Parts: sequence; C-alpha cells; structure tokens
Amino acid sequence: MIIDSATIWEACRDLLMGWGVGYPVAQVITLLLAFLSVAVFAIILVLALVLIERRLIGWIQLRPGPNRVGGRTGFLQTIADALKLLYKEDIVPLNADRLTYFAAPYAVFMPVMLMLVVLPFGAGIVNGSYRYFVVSDLNIAVLFILAMGSIELIGVIMAGWGSGNKYALIGAMRAVAQLISYEIPLILALVSVVLFAGSLSLVEIVQRQSSTWAIFPLFPAFVIFFITAVAETNRCPFDLLEAESEVVAGFHTEYSGMRFALFFLAEYLAMWVMAALIVVFFFGGWKGPMFLGQSGLWLTSFFWFMAKSFFFVWCFIWFRGTFPRIRVDQLMVFSWKFLLPLAIIQVMIVGWGITYRNPWLSANLIPRVTAADANTGLIGGFEYMTTPDALASLTMPELVAFGWSVLGAIAVIVLLGAMFYRTILGFRPSRDFRREIELKIMRLEDAKSGE
Repeated sequence: MIIDSATIWEACRDLLMGWGVGYPVAQVITLLLAFLSVAVFAIILVLALVLIERRLIGWIQLRPGPNRVGGRTGFLQTIADALKLLYKEDIVPLNADRLTYFAAPYAVFMPVMLMLVVLPFGAGIVNGSYRYFVVSDLNIAVLFILAMGSIELIGVIMAGWGSGNKYALIGAMRAVAQLISYEIPLILALVSVVLFAGSLSLVEIVQRQSSTWAIFPLFPAFVIFFITAVAETNRCPFDLLEAESEVVAGFHTEYSGMRFALFFLAEYLAMWVMAALIVVFFFGGWKGPMFLGQSGLWLTSFFWFMAKSFFFVWCFIWFRGTFPRIRVDQLMVFSWKFLLPLAIIQVMIVGWGITYRNPWLSANLIPRVTAADANTGLIGGFEYMTTPDALASLTMPELVAFGWSVLGAIAVIVLLGAMFYRTILGFRPSRDFRREIELKIMRLEDAKSGE
C-alpha cells in the first residue's frame, strides 16, 4: 500500500511558511538548503570512498595502504590530496578549445550530482506525517537518471575534443563507444524493473518491494544491471576509458588541478550512485528490520539504505582488486553478443508474465477487470494480493502461463550461467598459444646457452 505523503523538504517549506515566510521565499530557501545538503554530502562521501578504496585495495594486495597522514589509519590522506589539488597549477594546452575545455568537467560532474536529487534515502515520521527523505520525488525519476547519464557522455566528448590532444580524443571516442554499448543493456534491465513496479518513480519502486524484493523475480536483470553499472562507472575490468597502459590517461589527459578533481569526484560519486540505484531497483531501498520502531524509522531506514549501498561499493572495489583489465574487443563483444540478447529475453519474459497476470513478475499487483472494463478493453485498476492468494485466484490457462513464465525465468538463469562460462573460457589463452609461448621461451634459452 502506497502512503500518500510528502518529502522532508516539503515539510521544511511548510515549516517556514508556518513561521510567516511567503511561499516563493520559502521555496527558494528550501531549494538552497537542499542543494547545500547534497553538495556537502557528495564531498564528504567521495573523501570517505577514496580512503575506503585505498585501505581495501591495500588489504587485498597485502599492502599497508595510507598510514602516514592522520595516524595509522591515514584518515586525513584524502583531505591532504584535496588540498594538493586546490593549490596545484592549472595548465591549459595551447591548442585547446577553451570554452569546451573549461565546460567539460562541469558537464561530467553536474549530471552525477543531480542524480542525488531523486534518490530516496529513507522515510520517517515528521510532525505526525509520513515523509520521504528525497529532495524531489519525480514521477519520471528513472527517465531523469537516464537523461543525466546521457549528458555525462557529452561531457566526455567535450573533454577529449576540447583538449586539442589526439590521445585525449581517441580516449574520448573509445569512452563513448563503451558507455553507449553498455547503456543499452542497462536501459533494458531498467525496463524490466519499471514493468515489475508499474511506475517510474524511485519512491514507488521501493514501495512496490514491500513484500518481495525485485532481486528474486528479476535476478537476470539484476546481473545485467550490475555488470553494466561497473562498466558505466569506468571500474575495473572495464576501465579502458582512462587506462594508462592504453591511451595515456584517456579523455582527461590534459586536465590538472581542480578541473581534474571534478572528473575524480564524478567517478567516485557515480560509483556510489550506481550502488544506491542497485539497492533501490532490486533490494528494497531503505526497507529492512525497523528495530527502533516508528519513532526511529528515519534513522533505521537511512541506516539500511546506506548499509546496502556500501555493500555494493565494496563489491566494486573488490572487482578492481581481483579482475584483470580486458581487451577492448572483448569488452564490446561481451556487451553486444551476451548482455544485449539476455536483456531482451528478460524484458520479454517480464512482459509475458504481466500480460498473463503473473503476480511474481508484477509486484503482487493483479489487474482488476470488471464487465465494463472488458467491453472497453481498459483496466479499471489494480488489486494488491499476496502470491498464494493470487495463484489461488488464477484460472487454469493462467496457471499454465504462470508455469511457463517460471520455466522461462529458470531457462534465462541457466542460459546466463552457460554464456558467462563460455565468455570466461574465451578470455583464456588457448593451449596452442601457450605451447607456442613455451617453445619460444625454450628457443631463447637454447640461443642464450649456445652463446
């Protein structure tokens, strides 16, 4: 059941209006407070993420990690790095297109920053009313996030072109090719989530998962979204966009100082945003055991949201410390030949399940059709039912369709495992290749011994 309620920022605006402040002034003050809160949260979050990644990568690679600035834990290391970037000289290439060059870091950073506006961090009781902790509960939030991601692509092209550097331009073209290739399966995975929840609002998507998290009926979509999220955030093993061994440092080769820091902020903030979106779309958002009761709902909901998000941040960091970088041809083949067909099959199965009133694939919302609706061909509304009740109400043809959709979901999971296994095998060198390498080594050793 969706509770008709407002956001915490609307509560702040109502409070200001209760103190005698006019509506336009209260709206402006609320927006300024929201923007300041988002900016401070983003900066503190990135500083924490950089330190966490350094410590975790050091632990994975059997290194101490930062242990000088700020004591043994090195908790002041990221602050020292930020101050260093503030005072670092800002060098502009002579051949740079200055307007494009200067605008590119903001075109990359601001869209990621704006994604925080629609993220629901939790819910709570404020002045006796149920409020969501989100700056703006857009009813098209999913489309807004996809639009912001597209603007980020434009910023990458601007950085490569505006630098006046061929290496930066090549890095930008490769970056856009990768991001577009992996954005298509990502969008199709989100189509499955939107069909499941019946809404484009992130708040309603979370509320639809009150009884069943979307990870269970939409497991293939989760795997697709997780892999594409790693690729969209330039994380290893998909970090060819700025791989030093490939194209110097990619599209931001010619940037330094605070302009480089904006790219750095955007990358780490995007990593957390993607982790938070995984939680919202597949793991019930802020849903979890509310061990502090109604009075502490705001604290426990925020705790569960952040705990789930940082778990997937840890997965991103774990990937970086575990998997080697793949070749660019393997990267493109993996998207177009594996992820895209699987995403299309997943959308077809979810659409089929909803068409045949499968409660498992429609968040337990069963269409309620009356005689008048049957004549007009329109759906009069939806009725919330638990899975056992919905199954008990299905007719025999609908039960058969439900069984086929379950078998289809199992087939998709098996197909995913088989194709992933074949893909991993394709990344390994063949026996003939290994044998040729061994023969070459033996010939070199023989030549050295003969000398």
